[in-house]
Amino acid sequence: MGLTFRPDTVPTSCFLMKGLNPLRRFLSLSPGIARSPELALLLQGKLCLQKFWHRWVGLNSDAEAVVGWGMKANTARASALAERLQLPFWRLEDGFISYLGHPALGDRRFSLIVDRTGIYYDAGQLSDLENLLNNPVWLTPELEARSVNLIDAIASHCISKYNHEPVGLWQMPAESFDKPKVLVVDQTFGDCSVSCGMANGESFNAMLDAALQENPAAEVWVKVHPDVVLGTKQGYFPVEHGHIKGVTDTRVKVLADKVNAQSLLPHFDKVYVVTSQLGFEALLHNKPVVCFGVPFYSGWGLTDDRVRCERRVQKHSLASLFAAACLLYTRYIDPETGEPCELEAVVELIALQRQYQRPQVDRLYALGFSLWKRAFVKEFAAGLAGEVVFLRHHRALKKQFAKDAGNSGLLVWGRKPLPKGLDAGSMPVWRMEDGFIRSCGLGADLRRPASLVLDDRGIYYDATEPSRLEYLLNTVELSPEQKQRGESVISLLLQQRISKYNLAASCREPFAGAKPEQRRILVTGQVDSDASLKFGSPVIFRNIDLLVRVRQWLDEEGVDAFVVYKPHPDVVQAGRQGHVPESEALKLVNRVVTDSDIFDCISQCDELHVMTSQAGFEALLQNKTVHCWGMPFYAGWGLTYDHMAGSTVDRRQRSRNLVELVYLALCEYPRYVHWQTRRFTTPERVVKTLARQRVLANQQVMDKGWLGRKRRKVQFLLEAIRG
Repeated sequence: MGLTFRPDTVPTSCFLMKGLNPLRRFLSLSPGIARSPELALLLQGKLCLQKFWHRWVGLNSDAEAVVGWGMKANTARASALAERLQLPFWRLEDGFISYLGHPALGDRRFSLIVDRTGIYYDAGQLSDLENLLNNPVWLTPELEARSVNLIDAIASHCISKYNHEPVGLWQMPAESFDKPKVLVVDQTFGDCSVSCGMANGESFNAMLDAALQENPAAEVWVKVHPDVVLGTKQGYFPVEHGHIKGVTDTRVKVLADKVNAQSLLPHFDKVYVVTSQLGFEALLHNKPVVCFGVPFYSGWGLTDDRVRCERRVQKHSLASLFAAACLLYTRYIDPETGEPCELEAVVELIALQRQYQRPQVDRLYALGFSLWKRAFVKEFAAGLAGEVVFLRHHRALKKQFAKDAGNSGLLVWGRKPLPKGLDAGSMPVWRMEDGFIRSCGLGADLRRPASLVLDDRGIYYDATEPSRLEYLLNTVELSPEQKQRGESVISLLLQQRISKYNLAASCREPFAGAKPEQRRILVTGQVDSDASLKFGSPVIFRNIDLLVRVRQWLDEEGVDAFVVYKPHPDVVQAGRQGHVPESEALKLVNRVVTDSDIFDCISQCDELHVMTSQAGFEALLQNKTVHCWGMPFYAGWGLTYDHMAGSTVDRRQRSRNLVELVYLALCEYPRYVHWQTRRFTTPERVVKTLARQRVLANQQVMDKGWLGRKRRKVQFLLEAIRG
C-alpha cells in the first residue's frame, strides 16, 4: 500500500490539485518547496515563491504563513522574512512514513509534518509534537485502538520512512547464530537531528563504547545509514574494508547490506541510537532502546535515556506516543490520487509493495515478449527477481543458459510452448496473462493492462492442467475479513459498472422487442483463435458453433426465448478471427448487438451462455444464471451450469460461493499496477481509476474506423514506451 510519485512519470496534472483551497497561500524562499505539487496538496493551499521585489509591490501580502524546511541553515532567511512580514513561520519536514522508495531514487513524499512552534527533532526548543505529548487531553480510546492496529501492521510489514530496501534478505554469518547481539545505529554526518538532539560526533563514540561495555558477551553490529549505503552521504563511523576505522574489538561488526532495517530487529536483543528514527521503529518491535541524544520519542518513559530533556514530564504508552507522532502531528495524501487520507490507506499500499518484494530468483528470462509488452512487464514482475532479461527467441535463451550461474526463472506469455529440452523441474516457470479487470480499451488497441496474472502452476484459462487460481480455489480457507472484502469488491464492481475492457457504448436496450413472457438469453462471442478456447473449450470453440448449440439446446428444452448475440469487441473493432455475418447469426438468434455495454446486456438478460468468456464471471456478479459450454476458471465450483464434463470437473473438488470466488480471483490471484505511480495497487483502486477514465473517454468523440484504430494503437504504444 503505499506508492510514491515519480517525477519522471507523474505530471503535475495527475494530482488534479483536488481539495486545494486557492485562498490559502504560503510563501517560501525555496524554489524546490514552491514548485512541489505534493507539498501544495499536503498544505492544502498554494505555494508562492517570494522574490525580493514582491515586498515593494505588495505581492503575497495575503499569505497565511512563510514555510521553510526543518532546521536547515537556509531557513534563517525564511524565518526573517516571516518576521518582517509579520507572518507566522512554519517548519516543514517529511513524515515518519513518507516514501515508498527513496528521494535519491526519484520518489516523492506522501506525508508531511507542519510545525508552527519548532520541529520534532530540535530538543532545544518546544515543538507542536512535544506540546501534544505534554498535554494528552486529545487521547481517545479510538486513537489508541487505531495506533495498536497500525503498530502491528507497520511492524509486520517492516514499514519505515524509506521503503526501498528489501525485507528479510540479511544473511547472518553462521558463527553469529547463537550469540547475543546488539545493534548500534549510525546516522549521516552533519544530520540536523544530531546537533539539534543535544548530541555530536562524540556521542556516537560514547554509544559504541557503552554497547561494548554493557553487553560483554554480545556481538555489536553497527548499522550503516541507507544514504551511506547508496553512496550519497557519509556516516559518523568511518567504514573501511568492512570495518570501523580505529576500532580493534573483534566483537564489532559492520552491517552495510541493502536491507530493510526493521527486518533486522528480530535478530537483536537491544538497540543503541543517538537520535535515529530506527530507535522509534525498534520500540514498535518491542526492543529495548538506549538513546545517546534526545530524539522525539525519548523522555516519555519508553527508552533508556543517557541525555535528559527536563521539559518532557508526561509518561506515555507506545500507542499514545504513536498516536501523537503519526496520527495527529503528521498529515498524509493518497499517493495515487493526491487527496488527503489517513495513515491506514498509506500503510495498506506499502504493505502491498512488501507482498511482492520477495525475489524468488536472481534473474528472470522473459521470452518472446513484443516491444509493447516489454514496456509494462517489468512493473508486474517487480519483486519476483532481481533482474528481468528480455530475450527474443529460444536460441537466445539457450545462449544464456550456457553461461547462467543458476537460480534463474523463465517468464512466458500465456500458453506459449516452452523451449525444447527445458525440463519441467530445471527452472521455475511463470506464465503471464491479462487479469480480469484490465483497462478502458482493448488489448488489440495496445492499451496497457491495469492487471496481469503471474502463474507458477499453469494459467487460469487452460483447463487441461491445474493453475495457481485452481489451487487457491481448491485449498484456501478465507478469513471473515477476506470474505467481507470479497463482498465489498462485488458491490464496488456493480456500483461502478466495471467489466474487463470498460468500453464506451451507446445502445442501452439490447433486448428491445422481447415479449414479456420470453426468457431473455444473452450469448457472448469470443475471438475464435483465443487460447482460452483451444485449452478450455475443445468441443465448441467457434462462435457460430456456440450459436448453433445454444439454439439446439433451447429447442430441446422447449424454451421460448429472445436470444441476443453480442460479438467480442476485438472481433468487431479490431477485425480479429470469429466474425459471424449478421445474416447468418440472425438465423439462430433474434438480435445481434455490437454497440451495447456488456454491463447493460448482462443486467437485462435472464441467463447467459458462453464458451469460456469472462462475461460469464461478470454475469455471476449480477446473480444471473450462467451456462458454460467450455470450462472457464469460474466453472466447476457449483456456481454455473456446466455442459462440458471431463477431468477438469473432477479436479475442481469443492463448492465455492460467489464471494469466495471473487476474492480469490480478483484480490489474491492477479497483480495490479497504477500507471501514474507505476507501483502495485489494489483491485478496489483500479476499479475507481477505470471508472474515472471511462467518464473521460465517454466525454470524448471516439475516432472510429481503420485510421482511428491505427491512431489509438500508436497513441497507446507511445504511452507505454514513454512510461
